[in-house]
Amino acid sequence: MHTLLGLYRALNDVGAAPQPATGGDPDARWAAFHAAMDDDFNTPEAVAVLFELASEVNRGSDAAKAALLRALGGVLGLLQRDATAFLQGRRDAAIPGAIAPGPAEAETETAAGYDAESIDRLIGQRAAAKKSKNYAEADRIRRELLAAGIVLEDTPQGTTWRRA
Repeated sequence: MHTLLGLYRALNDVGAAPQPATGGDPDARWAAFHAAMDDDFNTPEAVAVLFELASEVNRGSDAAKAALLRALGGVLGLLQRDATAFLQGRRDAAIPGAIAPGPAEAETETAAGYDAESIDRLIGQRAAAKKSKNYAEADRIRRELLAAGIVLEDTPQGTTWRRA
């Protein structure tokens, strides 16, 4: 879980708003983060606070803590993209003012011929297969996407996807 991916997954699971909350939160994580930054920019300690906070978000699905995670990450220039867009590898949802993706990044977007629309279409076919109890077909679609580097995650709200 100790990756940028893990931090974004915590935000995505809670559905935190893209706009960061602003300071003043008396939360112990806020104080620990700022103490680390005040200690000669001790970024390893500050990042450790981000991971601890992400673990708390994962355990409790607390939107306020997710907003704090996004805000503290923003101090380091992290976690400012939409979590779903980041996890799906979409380059069209960059933060305002960001540099547009180059050709190499654009190629990654359509690697193996799977763009967001085709992935969503396959997810719909998989849902239909599951509804008709055709689990072999549902599993085949999951394996096909996984082989292309697309991970499906079934949640109570439906199926989401991210790039592996």
